[in-house]
Amino acid sequence: MLLEIEDLTLRVPTVEILRGISLQVATGETVGLVGESGSGKSTTARAALRLFPDDAQAGGRVSVGGVDVLSADDATVRNIRANDAAMIFQAPRTALNPVRRIGDSATERLVQVHGLNKKAARSKLLTLFEYVGLRDPESLLRKYPHQLSGGMLQRVVIAAALSIDPKLLLADEATSALDVTTQAEVLALLKRLRGERDLGVLFITHDLHLAAAYCDRVYVMREGLIVDHQPGATIFENPTNEYTRQLSEAVPTLPEQDGEVVTR
Repeated sequence: MLLEIEDLTLRVPTVEILRGISLQVATGETVGLVGESGSGKSTTARAALRLFPDDAQAGGRVSVGGVDVLSADDATVRNIRANDAAMIFQAPRTALNPVRRIGDSATERLVQVHGLNKKAARSKLLTLFEYVGLRDPESLLRKYPHQLSGGMLQRVVIAAALSIDPKLLLADEATSALDVTTQAEVLALLKRLRGERDLGVLFITHDLHLAAAYCDRVYVMREGLIVDHQPGATIFENPTNEYTRQLSEAVPTLPEQDGEVVTR
Protein backbone atom coordinates (compact mmCIF):
# COMPACT_ATOMS: atom_id res chain seq x y z
CA MET A 1 0.00 0.00 0.00
CA LEU A 2 1.53 3.33 -1.06
CA LEU A 3 -0.37 5.46 1.45
CA GLU A 4 -2.06 4.09 4.54
CA ILE A 5 -3.53 6.40 7.16
CA GLU A 6 -4.88 4.81 10.33
CA ASP A 7 -6.82 6.68 13.00
CA LEU A 8 -5.07 9.99 12.29
CA THR A 9 -5.82 12.78 14.74
CA LEU A 10 -4.51 16.32 14.63
CA ARG A 11 -4.98 19.02 17.22
CA VAL A 12 -3.71 22.57 17.48
CA PRO A 13 -3.94 24.25 20.89
CA THR A 14 -7.63 25.15 20.69
CA VAL A 15 -9.02 23.10 17.78
CA GLU A 16 -9.24 19.42 16.89
CA ILE A 17 -8.75 19.43 13.10
CA LEU A 18 -8.74 15.70 12.28
CA ARG A 19 -10.62 13.10 14.30
CA GLY A 20 -9.63 9.53 13.53
CA ILE A 21 -9.02 9.61 9.76
CA SER A 22 -8.34 6.28 8.03
CA LEU A 23 -7.79 5.85 4.27
CA GLN A 24 -5.63 3.97 1.78
CA VAL A 25 -4.17 4.56 -1.68
CA ALA A 26 -2.67 1.66 -3.66
CA THR A 27 -0.30 1.64 -6.63
CA GLY A 28 -2.08 2.51 -9.88
CA GLU A 29 -5.19 3.75 -8.06
CA THR A 30 -6.88 7.14 -7.97
CA VAL A 31 -8.67 7.77 -4.69
CA GLY A 32 -10.92 10.78 -4.19
CA LEU A 33 -11.15 12.80 -0.99
CA VAL A 34 -14.25 14.98 -1.06
CA GLY A 35 -15.73 17.51 1.31
CA GLU A 36 -16.64 21.13 1.82
CA SER A 37 -14.02 23.80 2.54
CA GLY A 38 -12.60 23.41 6.04
CA SER A 39 -13.43 19.70 6.33
CA GLY A 40 -9.75 18.72 6.64
CA LYS A 41 -9.01 17.39 3.13
CA SER A 42 -5.78 19.30 2.51
CA THR A 43 -4.56 18.72 6.05
CA THR A 44 -5.05 14.97 5.58
CA ALA A 45 -3.01 15.02 2.37
CA ARG A 46 -0.25 17.09 3.97
CA ALA A 47 0.00 14.44 6.67
CA ALA A 48 1.67 12.16 4.11
CA LEU A 49 4.56 14.65 4.04
CA ARG A 50 4.32 15.55 7.73
CA LEU A 51 3.52 19.15 6.88
CA PHE A 52 1.84 20.28 10.08
CA PRO A 53 1.78 23.59 11.98
CA ASP A 54 4.60 23.81 14.52
CA ASP A 55 2.18 23.71 17.45
CA ALA A 56 0.16 20.74 16.13
CA GLN A 57 -0.13 17.42 17.97
CA ALA A 58 -0.66 14.39 15.71
CA GLY A 59 -1.65 10.86 16.63
CA GLY A 60 -2.31 7.61 14.80
CA ARG A 61 -0.24 6.28 11.90
CA VAL A 62 0.57 7.69 8.46
CA SER A 63 2.51 5.20 6.34
CA VAL A 64 4.11 6.08 2.98
CA GLY A 65 5.62 3.03 1.32
CA GLY A 66 5.62 1.22 4.67
CA VAL A 67 7.32 4.02 6.63
CA ASP A 68 5.39 5.79 9.39
CA VAL A 69 6.15 9.46 8.79
CA LEU A 70 4.75 10.50 12.17
CA SER A 71 7.37 8.53 14.10
CA ALA A 72 10.23 8.68 11.56
CA ASP A 73 13.25 10.92 12.05
CA ASP A 74 13.64 14.12 10.08
CA ALA A 75 16.11 12.64 7.58
CA THR A 76 13.70 9.84 6.68
CA VAL A 77 10.83 12.28 6.17
CA ARG A 78 13.02 14.49 3.98
CA ASN A 79 13.90 11.43 1.90
CA ILE A 80 10.19 10.63 1.41
CA ARG A 81 9.49 14.22 0.35
CA ALA A 82 12.46 14.15 -2.03
CA ASN A 83 11.86 10.76 -3.67
CA ASP A 84 8.57 9.02 -2.89
CA ALA A 85 5.68 11.49 -2.64
CA ALA A 86 4.96 14.76 -4.42
CA MET A 87 2.19 17.26 -3.90
CA ILE A 88 0.40 19.42 -6.45
CA PHE A 89 -0.67 22.32 -4.29
CA GLN A 90 -3.92 24.18 -4.72
CA ALA A 91 -3.72 27.30 -6.93
CA PRO A 92 -0.55 27.01 -9.05
CA ARG A 93 0.07 30.78 -9.02
CA THR A 94 0.75 30.60 -5.30
CA ALA A 95 2.98 27.53 -5.66
CA LEU A 96 5.58 29.37 -7.75
CA ASN A 97 7.66 32.36 -6.72
CA PRO A 98 6.25 35.31 -8.73
CA VAL A 99 9.63 37.07 -9.01
CA ARG A 100 11.62 34.04 -10.19
CA ARG A 101 11.65 32.59 -13.69
CA ILE A 102 9.79 29.32 -14.23
CA GLY A 103 12.99 27.44 -14.95
CA ASP A 104 14.65 28.52 -11.70
CA SER A 105 11.65 27.64 -9.53
CA ALA A 106 10.84 24.32 -11.19
CA THR A 107 14.43 23.00 -11.14
CA GLU A 108 15.29 24.12 -7.60
CA ARG A 109 14.52 20.77 -5.96
CA LEU A 110 16.50 18.83 -8.57
CA VAL A 111 19.53 21.05 -7.99
CA GLN A 112 19.34 21.65 -4.24
CA VAL A 113 18.05 18.22 -3.10
CA HIS A 114 18.97 15.73 -5.82
CA GLY A 115 22.32 17.26 -6.64
CA LEU A 116 21.86 17.66 -10.39
CA ASN A 117 23.78 20.42 -12.08
CA LYS A 118 21.70 23.17 -13.61
CA LYS A 119 22.15 21.91 -17.16
CA ALA A 120 20.98 18.39 -16.31
CA ALA A 121 18.05 19.72 -14.27
CA ARG A 122 16.90 21.98 -17.11
CA SER A 123 17.20 19.12 -19.59
CA LYS A 124 15.02 16.87 -17.42
CA LEU A 125 12.47 19.63 -16.94
CA LEU A 126 12.31 20.33 -20.69
CA THR A 127 11.52 16.66 -21.31
CA LEU A 128 8.78 16.76 -18.68
CA PHE A 129 7.32 19.99 -20.09
CA GLU A 130 6.93 18.24 -23.44
CA TYR A 131 5.52 15.15 -21.69
CA VAL A 132 2.75 17.16 -20.02
CA GLY A 133 1.87 18.92 -23.27
CA LEU A 134 3.54 22.31 -22.92
CA ARG A 135 4.58 23.89 -26.20
CA ASP A 136 7.90 25.66 -26.77
CA PRO A 137 9.35 24.55 -23.40
CA GLU A 138 12.63 26.40 -23.94
CA SER A 139 10.88 29.77 -23.90
CA LEU A 140 8.78 28.79 -20.88
CA LEU A 141 11.88 28.36 -18.76
CA ARG A 142 12.63 32.06 -19.21
CA LYS A 143 9.12 33.31 -18.42
CA TYR A 144 7.63 34.45 -15.11
CA PRO A 145 4.44 32.93 -13.64
CA HIS A 146 2.29 35.96 -14.51
CA GLN A 147 3.08 35.39 -18.20
CA LEU A 148 1.41 31.95 -18.25
CA SER A 149 -2.26 30.97 -18.23
CA GLY A 150 -3.72 28.99 -15.35
CA GLY A 151 -3.72 25.79 -17.38
CA MET A 152 -0.09 26.23 -18.39
CA LEU A 153 0.94 26.92 -14.80
CA GLN A 154 -0.89 23.81 -13.63
CA ARG A 155 1.08 21.74 -16.15
CA VAL A 156 4.31 23.37 -14.97
CA VAL A 157 3.51 22.43 -11.37
CA ILE A 158 2.65 18.86 -12.42
CA ALA A 159 5.92 18.58 -14.36
CA ALA A 160 7.86 19.86 -11.34
CA ALA A 161 6.14 17.28 -9.12
CA LEU A 162 6.98 14.49 -11.59
CA SER A 163 10.63 15.54 -11.73
CA ILE A 164 11.42 13.45 -8.63
CA ASP A 165 9.75 10.34 -10.16
CA PRO A 166 7.34 9.92 -7.23
CA LYS A 167 5.33 6.82 -6.49
CA LEU A 168 2.55 8.79 -4.77
CA LEU A 169 0.97 11.97 -6.14
CA LEU A 170 -1.11 14.19 -3.85
CA ALA A 171 -3.32 16.42 -6.02
CA ASP A 172 -4.89 19.14 -3.87
CA GLU A 173 -7.74 20.78 -5.83
CA ALA A 174 -5.56 20.51 -8.93
CA THR A 175 -8.36 21.62 -11.27
CA SER A 176 -10.52 23.92 -9.14
CA ALA A 177 -9.17 27.21 -10.56
CA LEU A 178 -9.38 26.14 -14.21
CA ASP A 179 -12.06 26.59 -16.85
CA VAL A 180 -14.01 23.49 -17.88
CA THR A 181 -12.01 22.77 -21.03
CA THR A 182 -8.64 23.14 -19.32
CA GLN A 183 -9.91 21.13 -16.35
CA ALA A 184 -10.77 18.24 -18.68
CA GLU A 185 -7.29 18.41 -20.25
CA VAL A 186 -5.55 18.31 -16.86
CA LEU A 187 -7.72 15.42 -15.67
CA ALA A 188 -6.90 13.48 -18.83
CA LEU A 189 -3.21 14.21 -18.26
CA LEU A 190 -3.31 12.95 -14.66
CA LYS A 191 -5.13 9.80 -15.79
CA ARG A 192 -2.50 9.15 -18.47
CA LEU A 193 0.31 9.74 -15.99
CA ARG A 194 -1.21 7.29 -13.56
CA GLY A 195 -1.37 4.61 -16.24
CA GLU A 196 2.07 5.18 -17.73
CA ARG A 197 3.92 5.65 -14.45
CA ASP A 198 1.79 3.37 -12.25
CA LEU A 199 1.25 6.18 -9.76
CA GLY A 200 -1.01 6.14 -6.77
CA VAL A 201 -3.03 9.37 -6.71
CA LEU A 202 -4.93 11.01 -3.86
CA PHE A 203 -7.29 13.39 -5.66
CA ILE A 204 -8.71 16.12 -3.40
CA THR A 205 -11.78 18.00 -4.54
CA HIS A 206 -14.98 19.62 -3.27
CA ASP A 207 -16.82 18.30 -6.36
CA LEU A 208 -18.47 14.97 -5.50
CA HIS A 209 -19.70 14.37 -9.04
CA LEU A 210 -16.21 14.86 -10.45
CA ALA A 211 -14.72 12.50 -7.87
CA ALA A 212 -17.38 9.86 -8.58
CA ALA A 213 -16.70 9.98 -12.31
CA TYR A 214 -12.91 10.15 -12.06
CA CYS A 215 -11.83 8.10 -9.04
CA ASP A 216 -11.73 4.38 -8.32
CA ARG A 217 -12.84 4.94 -4.75
CA VAL A 218 -14.13 8.02 -2.91
CA TYR A 219 -13.86 9.08 0.74
CA VAL A 220 -16.22 11.80 1.95
CA MET A 221 -15.05 14.11 4.76
CA ARG A 222 -16.96 16.37 7.07
CA GLU A 223 -15.66 18.31 10.08
CA GLY A 224 -12.46 16.29 10.34
CA LEU A 225 -14.13 12.90 9.97
CA ILE A 226 -14.51 10.33 7.18
CA VAL A 227 -18.29 9.88 6.92
CA ASP A 228 -18.53 7.73 3.77
CA HIS A 229 -16.32 5.48 1.65
CA GLN A 230 -17.45 3.74 -1.53
CA PRO A 231 -16.41 2.93 -5.10
CA GLY A 232 -16.79 6.04 -7.25
CA ALA A 233 -19.24 4.26 -9.55
CA THR A 234 -21.75 3.55 -6.77
CA ILE A 235 -21.45 6.42 -4.32
CA PHE A 236 -24.57 8.13 -5.71
CA GLU A 237 -26.58 4.92 -5.84
CA ASN A 238 -26.23 3.99 -2.20
CA PRO A 239 -24.79 6.76 0.02
CA THR A 240 -24.23 5.45 3.52
CA ASN A 241 -24.36 8.88 5.10
CA GLU A 242 -26.93 11.65 4.94
CA TYR A 243 -24.19 14.19 4.23
CA THR A 244 -23.19 12.34 1.06
CA ARG A 245 -26.79 12.45 -0.12
CA GLN A 246 -26.96 16.17 0.62
CA LEU A 247 -23.78 16.80 -1.39
CA SER A 248 -25.14 14.90 -4.38
CA GLU A 249 -28.44 16.77 -4.23
CA ALA A 250 -26.69 20.15 -3.96
CA VAL A 251 -25.71 20.07 -7.65
CA PRO A 252 -27.85 22.61 -9.57
CA THR A 253 -30.31 21.18 -12.08
CA LEU A 254 -31.97 22.64 -15.15
CA PRO A 255 -35.62 22.11 -16.09
CA GLU A 256 -36.50 18.80 -17.73
CA GLN A 257 -35.82 18.41 -21.44
CA ASP A 258 -37.82 15.65 -23.14
CA GLY A 259 -38.44 14.03 -19.79
CA GLU A 260 -34.83 14.17 -18.56
CA VAL A 261 -33.40 16.42 -15.87
CA VAL A 262 -30.15 18.09 -16.95
CA THR A 263 -27.47 18.58 -14.27
CA ARG A 264 -24.58 21.00 -14.42
